[in-house]
Amino acid sequence: MNRLVLSACVGALLSGLLQAAPAEAAPYRHGYGKITPAEHAAIARSQHRLNAIKAGARADGHVTAWERAKIGMVQSRHNALVWRLSHN
Repeated sequence: MNRLVLSACVGALLSGLLQAAPAEAAPYRHGYGKITPAEHAAIARSQHRLNAIKAGARADGHVTAWERAKIGMVQSRHNALVWRLSHN
């Protein structure tokens, strides 16, 4: 009896899966690899922040190890942001 009920449930489930329509890809408003205006603004803000940190570090004529590390961290975060937004 249990096998009969179980096989009926499995059969009903499989028949429903076979009749289901395939999923369609979500429509995008911008092309693949293109960035939206909001993403462009985020990249511009990130680049401006990086440029400001570099200018502040070079202002006194000597870039310390701490400042170099901070510039490197901000640069890698900026690069990651650009990659993520252009590959979404």
